[in-house]
Amino acid sequence: MERFTQMSTPHPKNYIGKKDYAEPLKLTNNQIFFEGVSIQKLAETLGTRIYLLSLDQLKRNAQRLQEAFKNYPSFKPCYALAANHLPQVAQTLVDQKFGIEVVNIYELKYTLTQLKNVPYIICNGASKSWSSKKQDKNLIQTVISLQKERNITLNFNSIEEIKYAKNLCQKQKTELEAGISLNLTHHIQNYEKPSGATRFGIPPEQLPQAIKLLKNSKIKITSLQSHIGTQITQLQKLVQNAQLLSQYATQITKKLGTTIENLNLGGGIAVNYYKTENHPLNPNYTIEEYAKKTTQQITKTYQENKTVPPTIIIETGRWLTANIMIFLIKATEISKPLQQHPWIITDGSALTDTNDAVWIAQHFEIINATKPTQKPTQYYNISGITCDSNDAFAWSKNNTGPRKLPKTQPGDILIVLDVGAYQLALRNAFNLLPKAPIYTPEGKAINEPNMEINSF
Repeated sequence: MERFTQMSTPHPKNYIGKKDYAEPLKLTNNQIFFEGVSIQKLAETLGTRIYLLSLDQLKRNAQRLQEAFKNYPSFKPCYALAANHLPQVAQTLVDQKFGIEVVNIYELKYTLTQLKNVPYIICNGASKSWSSKKQDKNLIQTVISLQKERNITLNFNSIEEIKYAKNLCQKQKTELEAGISLNLTHHIQNYEKPSGATRFGIPPEQLPQAIKLLKNSKIKITSLQSHIGTQITQLQKLVQNAQLLSQYATQITKKLGTTIENLNLGGGIAVNYYKTENHPLNPNYTIEEYAKKTTQQITKTYQENKTVPPTIIIETGRWLTANIMIFLIKATEISKPLQQHPWIITDGSALTDTNDAVWIAQHFEIINATKPTQKPTQYYNISGITCDSNDAFAWSKNNTGPRKLPKTQPGDILIVLDVGAYQLALRNAFNLLPKAPIYTPEGKAINEPNMEINSF
């Protein structure tokens, strides 16, 4: 028998249309609408195994974020490009006065060539002194060459990067304004470290060494950054990150004699994937509560040090983009193995289309759009179409499932929610499946740019 933790399944009518749950959807007359267009009609017209994108929801998210920080004197929102690379998405945010955060030379070149009028760019990530070809500039070299013409900041990820940049600036007799990325994960109380998180940023214990290297150099430190991870569901951890970062910023100001103008809190703002208020893996805060608590903490720290609070930067990606896309699939078969929940076989693929469902057992809520008002009566596992036993959107063996749905039959349309963050970037061509197309609610196809670096 399969084993799973049975939890109450929220009925779509309890969360559709609500902020932080399923805002772009609406349930009317036994039909679900996406930005005012019937899901059933979209499936009939465009087919299934398709993504639907709402730029209107993206604008609502952007405006809500800016509104949340309106009472703080100086706030600069930044979009983490890794979350969703569609230029239509990034450009919409740029038009809303968001900067762009990149993590390598490829994302930087993409930003420079695909987007217009980007107000500022922040360069994070590791291996910034590396280039794929000897004749190509690496990220540090590129930032130095661009800094006079673009508002661009490089955050040092290691002592080695500081040494490299210091020597380069001395050789070129040029100055560089930069930031330091701190690794505070070990200092956050009760922080469960995801795999690899500790490799990003300079440990605070190495700050004296960094300060010594930077003294009397051509590098001026104006920013301090800390990103403690993604999908941080406990508000206190994000507040503690803001507190520690503020304290280190005031220390650096005293020891280097330079003002930390920008305090960069990184990302990590979490999404409510489970569509309930009490699930342990859901965030225990709203964006408004995040803004209030972090700004209060930063203001308090700076007041205690009798200094003017800096500009706050955040680099959010998941929270901005998760709910702007849904994925439509169709039930094609119902399989009933012995001693298992029935399997809904679909024409989509978790393995190729919502990869996090397979890789990290990410829960994406699923709705039967054909029967949205019917009572859920049956637990199902839900699989993809590929020839791989792990291709499952929902499975009782892990956190993804099973799912309690109305009695589902071949031909029923299923909606997979919150696929706007990271799922496009993680797609692959297993079993030679073509990429699922992307449409707006009006049925307009979204064409993706050529992602080969040589095309930039």
